[in-house]
Amino acid sequence: MTFAVSIFDLFSFAVPGAVHLSLTVYVLDRLGVLHVAALTTAPGILLVAGAVVASYLLGHLLHPLAAQLDRLRPRRDAEDARQEFVARVPQASIRAYVQADPALLVAAAELHDKDAAGEVVRMRAQSVMLRNIAFAFTLATVVALVQTATGPHRVVAAVAAVLSLLGAAGALGSARKVWHMSRLKTLEICYWVPDIDQTFADAPAAS
Repeated sequence: MTFAVSIFDLFSFAVPGAVHLSLTVYVLDRLGVLHVAALTTAPGILLVAGAVVASYLLGHLLHPLAAQLDRLRPRRDAEDARQEFVARVPQASIRAYVQADPALLVAAAELHDKDAAGEVVRMRAQSVMLRNIAFAFTLATVVALVQTATGPHRVVAAVAAVLSLLGAAGALGSARKVWHMSRLKTLEICYWVPDIDQTFADAPAAS
């Protein structure tokens, strides 16, 4: 049996899940529910395998909650990418594919050149990863604020709260930027796909 993890799974779920796992272990250790020192007695391979699986599952479980951050700072819509692309490539303004749904354009790019489209998939995965990590930083901010109020080490906790908040804001902003760049990259790749305009000539414009 072959077990494969895609780039999207790795970036979008496993990496943010590892951050969530680290935060969870820290909180449980502070509460006395779990002792980190006791974990070192477990076999190394078993410990690593457990951490990988737990990270992946946590990434999936918390993904819907992390998605709510898009309401606080929505991504730029597809029209922004179209306008920027057409401003840079004026001759593309009459191309039918430019008005097509971005998801369909990604599929068209994959059919034309899977390696080139892989760059788009990677960027989209990175965007989701950054957004999900922003949620982890948000939770870390809450934990740090609680420690600031309850002690000990209140100064350190206060600094951690500020840094976590800045990290959340920075990660969320970067997620929006990378997602926008992935849409621009999709339009650039599809510019060279033969007969793509004929495919989308009668399709309604995407919002």
